[in-house]
Amino acid sequence: MIYSDRVVPSDELFEKTGKRNSSPIPCMKNDMSNYEMMGLFGKYDFDAFKLHLQGIHKDFSEVIYKGRKMKIKGKRYHHNSTVIYL
Repeated sequence: MIYSDRVVPSDELFEKTGKRNSSPIPCMKNDMSNYEMMGLFGKYDFDAFKLHLQGIHKDFSEVIYKGRKMKIKGKRYHHNSTVIYL
């Protein structure tokens, strides 16, 4: 996989306390399949996409991707990567 993009994990709790500074994580953007869209959202959402993050990450609920803060709608772990659905 080519991890050419970067994403910064974020969480409202950590931002309010100011205890955690996150560094960018290598990631790769992919489109979601129709089955994934229907299983996750129950409808077709063509603005939705998934990010493959390098490594296992469990401690955040939002990400900053290309300057936009986005909530994670789903998370899955696959071998040594984390797949998040946005």
